[in-house]
Amino acid sequence: MIEEAWRPLGVDTEEQVAEYDALHDGLPVWMSPPFWTWIRGALTVMARYDDGSGRVHMADTDLAESMCQVLKIPLSNIRATETDYTFGQWQIKTLMAALRTHPAPLQIADYLLAHGCHASSEELGALLERSKSAYEIGARAGHPGLTRRVPMGVQVAADSVMARAGRAGVRLAKAWEELYGLTPNASEAYRLAILAVEDAAIPVVSPTNSRATLGTMLKQLEDQGDWRLPMEREHDSASSPGVIINMLRMLWHGQHDRHGGQPSAPGNVSIDEAKVAVSVAVTLIQWFHAGLIQRGSRTP
Repeated sequence: MIEEAWRPLGVDTEEQVAEYDALHDGLPVWMSPPFWTWIRGALTVMARYDDGSGRVHMADTDLAESMCQVLKIPLSNIRATETDYTFGQWQIKTLMAALRTHPAPLQIADYLLAHGCHASSEELGALLERSKSAYEIGARAGHPGLTRRVPMGVQVAADSVMARAGRAGVRLAKAWEELYGLTPNASEAYRLAILAVEDAAIPVVSPTNSRATLGTMLKQLEDQGDWRLPMEREHDSASSPGVIINMLRMLWHGQHDRHGGQPSAPGNVSIDEAKVAVSVAVTLIQWFHAGLIQRGSRTP
């Protein structure tokens, strides 16, 4: 039995539920105190007193300095000159004050997840979920990190294609990272989505053309006109050859930042355009990889 998600008293109408369930970018105020507590724990180690009589909390200066240099966070010298409670507390307080000046605090958590911090990633993941953050813990470039939350079914379908579609799947995974990572790059995500589709489709449609691109392949499909999906029943206005060609045409034409020197062009593709491109690429790659797009006449 699937239990209905709990919501506070008074959150009853569709509008109220939608507002309550909405995801939040950045660091909302209700998430801030436990977030910074997690960051403190991620950068804190237990060090032995100089006389060996016990242990005390100290900052992991190597990890802290490396992170601040990468994220361009000014940090004064907190290198330990002695190991004792007072110095350790000053060290951690100075570090946390510096980190709180960073305008993008989620980048701090993202860095720590990828570089072996001293706090539980499961605790941070639970905090992100409870706080209805737009981000969750995933993987980018082979490392743990923050990724934008997407519906579970969409993620599962995309993961399946990425895992099984060979080189096309690898490129699609990179496109996904560029789109749903902490610092999205819509243009790069779109570009990689097209490359992933080419990786999947060209060996099927144009295996002997070493210069084939999505554009040349699209022209070939239009000229041949008999590439279709295994649909026993089709509508005349939405035949499978037309669906395939139109999906590819939308993907190809929509990359309006592909060429420079066009003053009337809309500029870089948007995040929403890249979301469409990557989603379409998932479907097309799955179809081509599974052998669902083939040449042949429609069965009467």
